[in-house]
Formats: sequence, structure tokens, C-alpha cells
Amino acid sequence: MTEIIPPSFNRDRYAGKILSGPYSDTLKKTLVSVIANFTALEKLGCPVIPYIAAWLPDGGDIWYEYAGARLYELLGFHTPEMAVAFIRDNILSRCLYRIQKNPPAIDKIIRDQAQIKRLRESMRRMAERSGGVDAVYKFKVHGRSLWLKDIARIEVHAHDRVIISYGTLIDVSKEMQLEETLVEVQGDLEFHKKNLEALVEERTRELKKSQLDVLTRLMQAAALRDGDTGSHIKKLRQYCAILGSSSGLSKNANKVLSHAAPMHDVGKLGIAESILQKQGPLTRDEFEVIKTHCQAGSNLLSEGKSTLLQVAQAIALTHHERWDGSGYPLGLAGLQIPMASRITSICDVFDALTSVRPYKMAWRFEDAVDEIRSLREIHFDPKLVDTFIKNVPQIKKVYLQSPPG
Repeated sequence: MTEIIPPSFNRDRYAGKILSGPYSDTLKKTLVSVIANFTALEKLGCPVIPYIAAWLPDGGDIWYEYAGARLYELLGFHTPEMAVAFIRDNILSRCLYRIQKNPPAIDKIIRDQAQIKRLRESMRRMAERSGGVDAVYKFKVHGRSLWLKDIARIEVHAHDRVIISYGTLIDVSKEMQLEETLVEVQGDLEFHKKNLEALVEERTRELKKSQLDVLTRLMQAAALRDGDTGSHIKKLRQYCAILGSSSGLSKNANKVLSHAAPMHDVGKLGIAESILQKQGPLTRDEFEVIKTHCQAGSNLLSEGKSTLLQVAQAIALTHHERWDGSGYPLGLAGLQIPMASRITSICDVFDALTSVRPYKMAWRFEDAVDEIRSLREIHFDPKLVDTFIKNVPQIKKVYLQSPPG
């Protein structure tokens, strides 16, 4: 051992087992060389804390062959034995970061104190197999939190039946406190995310509710002026939901449609009741006045930033456009007409046909279905008409909930 250890070697700082134990000269020389390099690193004032730890392959406690002086300062101990015992028994958590390539992401695996004690041996075996460790450990030292990042190379010396970890510790307390604060904030954000799905959702619900409350009153007011009842709004909403869902709209898009569609005639608030409630046929001038409700409704709902209001505005403006281009106010044709308006148009006409109005009796259900079919490719999107016909059983269930009296 005298030949292996040079005179410059500081024996007072060494409290390990390998240099005085039954291990190969090769291993001892390597260890002395690394200790010398680590000692030089410390003298340069490098912020990292070098260490050499070792353990036996069949289990047992880890011991330190070398640990930088700053580790003792951070922990407040003067001997390696006390420092090792403290580290072993006082790890509060271990955080492991893993980088994923597909998809690009960073996984964060945290083990608490109980898990570390239970999984200590399996974590060692994993480190041995991988050949290294890159983890952050959290301690409580004199009432304050201390985080040390451990980056180590693991060597298995099968001939000597010992595993050695050549590593460096870095005090990352400031960074981890920031991360912990961010985690707390994320906890708040998670709360806010659920609260933001509670605040955004509750806020959205409140905004939607206030929007819907106002818009529902507008719809009801427009419906009452046109001789409709609340059942028209309810049935139209349900008809649109059936047709929208069957046409491939997403759940959210369909929900927006079912709320927006009943606003299609909100522009009738600006039409005189004498025209809306007229029991006989409208004159050409009166019909021209009626046609203005599309633009009026669009203007009323304009500048809305929510998807609901934007869809509602599009429906209000274009629900009287026709597939063959014969509609109003813009003369749009085919796919130029927004999908929401094409759906609303079919459902609105069907409900109008099967409802009592001041100027007409309600049509029989079957006759109204035949009328929708007959207007395929003339007034209505042919694919949507086909979808409507396929869903007649569901449509009829809604119809029978409040048949015309």
C-alpha cells in the first residue's frame, strides 16, 4: 500500500475502505489518481463537490472513499461517517429527469423518502446497469432545504467485487427552490387550470350564461313577435344537434351550433309586428322588409369575439341562402353557405312546417319530411338532406315531445 499511495496523499481526509482493504493494486492506483484530481479540482475553487462512493454488489450501506470539503460544510458535519449517515437517512426526495425523443419531452420521476428506502437496492442495480446517475436529491439541513444534483459515472469492478461511483455534486438549491415555487405555481395553475377550467370554465360559463341569458331573451322576444313559442327554440336546438352530430361535427362544434342556431331570427326584433303577425300573404314590399332581418341579425351579433357569437352571426346572416343560389341576402350557393347555416336552414324549415303559425296550420310530420326531401339540391344541401332522412326516427322523438296542438 505504501508504494501505491504517494507521500503527497492526504491520509487525514481519507476514511474509505478500498486503499486499506483486500482490493487489487490496479483499483487502488486508479482510486488514488482520481482522488488527487478531485483534490486539485477543489483547490481551484470549482463550485462542484467531487466525491467517490462505493458499495458491495450483494447489498449493504454505501461508503465514501472521498468527499469534497464543501459537502461537510453544507451538511454541517466534520467526519465522512457522519456525513454519509446523514445523507443516507435524510434524503427527502430523489428527482430523476429523462429525456424522451419521440415525442420530444422531459419526464420527471420523483421518489419520496419512503419510496427511496424501499427501492434503494433496485435503484442501485439500475445505476449499475446504466453506468451512471443523473438525479437531484433534496435534504433538510438545519431547518432549510438543500438540493444537490448528483452526476456520476458508475463502474462495476467484478474482480474486486465492488461498485464505485465517481461523481460530482452541485448545490442547485436556488434553482430547485425556483422550480419548487414554479411547481407550487403550477399547482396553483393546475388549480387554476381546473380553476381555469373552473375560472375559464366558470368564467366562460358565466360569460356564456350572461351571453346566453341576453341572447335567449333576444331569441324569445324575436320568437314571440313572430308568433313562435319556446318549444320552437328547444326543438330547433335539438334538431340541429342531431343533424350536426350525424354530419361529423365535433362535440364542441355541435354544442356551439345548438346554442347558436336558435338566434337565426334575432333580427326580426327590428321588424314591425304588423308584418310578422300578418295572417294573410305578404305584399312584395312587406317581404322585402322581412328579408332585412338577416342583415339586422348579423349586425346585432357583430363584433362578438366568442365562437358562439361568430357562428350565430354567420347563421343569422345566411340561414335563408339556398343551395341553388336563389336565397337571400347574398345569393350564396352550394358550399359557399356556411355549414352551420345549411344545417340550421333544414331544421328551421322543418320545424316551421310542423308548427302552428298565425297564418297556417301545422303540417303532418310525414308531409314535412317529404317536403324537405323534395327540396334536396334546390333549397338544401343534398348530403345534409340525406343525413336528415336517415335520422328521421330521432327527429320524430324530438317532434313528439311537444307536437303541435
